[in-house]
Amino acid sequence: METPVLTTAQPTEQCNICYKNISDEDTFCQNCGYPLKGTEQEQKDFRLQHDFRNIDLFHFNDKVRKAGNVFYYLSGIFAVSGAVFYFLKKDDPNAFAALITNLILAMVFLALGSYSRKKPLACIISGLCLYAIILVLDAIVDPISIVRGIFLKIIIIGLLIKGLKSAIEIEKIRKENNLS
Repeated sequence: METPVLTTAQPTEQCNICYKNISDEDTFCQNCGYPLKGTEQEQKDFRLQHDFRNIDLFHFNDKVRKAGNVFYYLSGIFAVSGAVFYFLKKDDPNAFAALITNLILAMVFLALGSYSRKKPLACIISGLCLYAIILVLDAIVDPISIVRGIFLKIIIIGLLIKGLKSAIEIEKIRKENNLS
């Protein structure tokens, strides 16, 4: 009866870029594509490209955060403005309805803010359309409402446009770097 030969496991090396385990037979890192057996110039070029991608991803994550923050600002604006209007106009029969409407809008924009990490452009467009619909409906019910609170409306539209610009840049970076 033959006795089985026990071999000790060869210690594996790690990739210089992603630090995943590699074997001596690998030509490229299976995880990141680093040319393990490439020339010094190929390895240097890969490092430069990898560093550039990391910078782009930092820029990308910053843009995603900024686009999402727009919704959090708007949520706060809706909640505060609804509460202020309610406490200033308690005797107005529409004050409570305005408070509830603004609180609902605050929650919707809060939800859009949390979902915007995944789909920033869709969320910004949804928020912009929602706000435009609210302005149009409000103008139909009370045409003078177009000029009432015009500065706040300009701030809200400005924030949404700023978020839209960030979301468009996010989509551009996603396409350039093949990010899903």
